[in-house]
Amino acid sequence: MGKISFPHPPSVPLALIIDLDAVAYNYRMFCAHVKKGTLCAAVLKANAYGMGVKEVTSRLYQEGCRHFFMAHLTEAIEIKSFLSQDSFIYVLNGLRRGDEDVYAYYNLIPVLGDPHQIHTWNTFCQKKQQYLKAALQFDTGLNRTGLSVKAAQGLGLLQISHMEIICIMSHLACTYQPSHPMNEAQRIAFDALRKRFPFALGSLANSGGFFLGQAHHYDMIRLGLALTGCRTAVPHGDYVLKPAIKAYAQVLQINDIAPGDSIGYDATFVASRASRIATLGVGYADGYLRCLGNRGEVCFEGHKLPVVGRVSMDLLTVDITQVPSNKIQPGDWVELFGDNLLIDHLAERAETIPWEILTRLGSRFERFYISQKQVKEAV
Repeated sequence: MGKISFPHPPSVPLALIIDLDAVAYNYRMFCAHVKKGTLCAAVLKANAYGMGVKEVTSRLYQEGCRHFFMAHLTEAIEIKSFLSQDSFIYVLNGLRRGDEDVYAYYNLIPVLGDPHQIHTWNTFCQKKQQYLKAALQFDTGLNRTGLSVKAAQGLGLLQISHMEIICIMSHLACTYQPSHPMNEAQRIAFDALRKRFPFALGSLANSGGFFLGQAHHYDMIRLGLALTGCRTAVPHGDYVLKPAIKAYAQVLQINDIAPGDSIGYDATFVASRASRIATLGVGYADGYLRCLGNRGEVCFEGHKLPVVGRVSMDLLTVDITQVPSNKIQPGDWVELFGDNLLIDHLAERAETIPWEILTRLGSRFERFYISQKQVKEAV
């Protein structure tokens, strides 16, 4: 790992290796095990969970994926530029006033979650004299976005008369607690809604919802975290995914410090013994969370090395005293997470979830892509 091979020396001291074959494998695994006739959509928000939206989207399209969910309109426009016309691109955060023409121009699908959005889109379609696509989102218990039960009951065909509803959806609140009663309560609520829209695809399950069983699959599941192969994406049952993303940082400098010396801002770490400290070229500006100061760890050739001192904006310090001095040198690479240090473990240390770490991976990471056993640089 210290001598990890890149296609060329990274231009910055931090790098990601993304295994597109693993992403494709994870997608195919779900396709093979969903209820017969159920589609698998990809949720690729926040730069495809840090993996790189262009590369991941293009590979999933090659694997047969045609339904893609993004959070924002700008994200949807970005992937529209490299997907074919037979793709369905949804914008989860709803329709903002004034964006109607943009949706129509790019043939994007707004996910409508309140009566005002529905009225705005239906009126726009009527004026354009076009039956433009839309998805309806219903709130079945998450109480975040989506039409309330009362609003759903009052929704009539006249209100959606000039749009093409291709999907109705809701979002499960407790999929990573498989025995939670809300999972069944939300399924029952969604069943009732789906009967009102038999002509539209029904979508309730996210990555975790897949593992609740086929009763939750409906017509389409929405895969997000599971595509990364993260173990957290499997709330119960056998782990059958392949990790698709690994993060590394380069050693910039090694310092010998004496007992009593402090390290970093605010002197939060004071050495109790003579120590060797490596400074790595990664920090909270790159997504390595500041809260991991004095509690995180990295890995180098089987050695788990503790983070000491504050995490700075661009730098990180780790104690390498346990590694023989002739084994680690400036220029070597250490693993932030990957094969030897799972991202789930890193998230536990930070008292957060893998989603937060992945979606915070900054643009300064140089991304390298593995496909068909060859490593190539991202365009």
